[in-house]
Amino acid sequence: MALEYDHFLNVALRVFGVPLAGILISVYTNSMMSTYWSILYVLSYIAIWVYAKKLSAQVSVIQCRVTHLLVLLNTTAYIWFPAWTFSQLDRNLFLVGAGLIGAQLVQLVHRADTSSFLIFGNIIIVFIGMLAFFGLVLPQISSPLALFGIVASWLALLGVLAQSMLGARKRIMAKNAADNQAFQAQKLASIGQLAGGVAHDFNNIITAISGNLELYEVLADDNEKDQAVAAAHEASLRAAKVVKQILVYARQSPLRFTMINANAPLYSLKILTDHLIPSKVSFTIHPLTEAPMINVDASQIETALLNLVLNAVDATPSGGNISLSVHIVETKMSKHVAGGRSLDSGSYVAYKVVDSGSGIPQDVLKFVIDPFFTTKGVGKGTGLGLSMVFGLADSMGGGLEIQTSQSGTTMTMFIPV
Repeated sequence: MALEYDHFLNVALRVFGVPLAGILISVYTNSMMSTYWSILYVLSYIAIWVYAKKLSAQVSVIQCRVTHLLVLLNTTAYIWFPAWTFSQLDRNLFLVGAGLIGAQLVQLVHRADTSSFLIFGNIIIVFIGMLAFFGLVLPQISSPLALFGIVASWLALLGVLAQSMLGARKRIMAKNAADNQAFQAQKLASIGQLAGGVAHDFNNIITAISGNLELYEVLADDNEKDQAVAAAHEASLRAAKVVKQILVYARQSPLRFTMINANAPLYSLKILTDHLIPSKVSFTIHPLTEAPMINVDASQIETALLNLVLNAVDATPSGGNISLSVHIVETKMSKHVAGGRSLDSGSYVAYKVVDSGSGIPQDVLKFVIDPFFTTKGVGKGTGLGLSMVFGLADSMGGGLEIQTSQSGTTMTMFIPV
């Protein structure tokens, strides 16, 4: 069910347009009936909004049915008055009623409800309104042919309305089924890619460990033995790092949340970047003047930002610029981010890494957060950097936004305040 509370024009028409129409009709008819109608309609509309705002992401069957009943009450609150004005002999009221009824019927089709209970409930309400119209109008008509024509045409309208609403439901259900199949296929492909990447990386790591241990057994020189053991130990650490990144991506790694200053990760990163960024690349940090406190896993945030900075270094030519900044962002409506996710409206700390490279090609952009996807040479990257950043931000209730052009790329990690 699409209530469309995120669409300003839709809300404005309902909350302001209907009362305005009620006032104008009230002035014209010198009656308060239309004013009562508009108040009743707006109150029922607000009731839906208030109840829906209290619901969590997981909605029970009872909660869903209560919402549907509130929506049907809203339809009832709207339809009775236009049905009355449409039956009046006054031509002006007749045209107003026709317009108001038409607007409601178009809205019912446009809303594209998928609940059968809601669809048939709305059809029944329209049908009852139609019966009320018949009761007011038909006694005034003496011609049997005219009676038949009016009844037949209105029943045809009801039939077209029902067919349109059910047809919209069928199309949406078919699209949802197709999207779900595509998602399942994509998930299987990702699992296959993940399994292949893990197998490849661990095969190389195991080869390095076993090779160095075998070499240790045949070496006579103690220094060479120490080097073999150190190489095996380094390979084991690489394996642990891969596992850690996979756990973060899969959101299975336990996060240790603590309250920290939003600027803290930038200062910690500055110590590392002084040694990791080439001198021919300009790197600047822009902290907040007054930074809020955020509840995050500090070490994971630092690791994520380091990954973003190192990716920027790889993309930036000699003489280029990289900046790391932090901002406060207020979102009034949901904001689309990477991975098909959306941020809820609210306050976020945005960590932004901007480089002056050549950007990410469009055919590559859609794969950059996939695990083990990399454009770097063999041995120069695991392909888990951006997927780890994406997984971490998502697990903290935030998201990752990627903006790219031929003049550079901006990676923004959102963390809720």
